[in-house]
Amino acid sequence: MTKIMNQLIGKETKPTFYVVTRNGRRAWPRDYWTISEAQDHAQSLITSLKNFKDPDAQRVVIMETQDPASIN
Repeated sequence: MTKIMNQLIGKETKPTFYVVTRNGRRAWPRDYWTISEAQDHAQSLITSLKNFKDPDAQRVVIMETQDPASIN
């Protein structure tokens, strides 16, 4: 199961985006509109990392945010 973290900054008028991160950094330049899209990409990334025995497979997180540009 992939962790989902919330980065809301108190502004309710902006839409919510989901960003897949790896070890605290953006894993892909794309922002996702739905949690299911983000989960699919996160699971694919985790599977690939496990195939290469990369320890970052444990550090894949989906960030929920209203300001996706703030996640590098």
